[in-house]
Amino acid sequence: IIDSTLILLPKGRTYTMGETILFLVFVSLSVTGGWLILRRTGNFDIDFFTKILGWILLIPGILGIMESLRILQ
Repeated sequence: IIDSTLILLPKGRTYTMGETILFLVFVSLSVTGGWLILRRTGNFDIDFFTKILGWILLIPGILGIMESLRILQ
């Protein structure tokens, strides 16, 4: 039996379909941003641009995940 405290949910609280889809969007933003930050091409100009774009995607993604899990309110 899985206890609901393991997934940071109060007893009796369930997520709606909209909240679940929004959580998945934030996860995909974070994964894409992290991939762009870690990606290396060898061209310093392109690497600089992809790092900036990666941070622009990663920061809102992490904030959205934390808000979806109700760590930030």
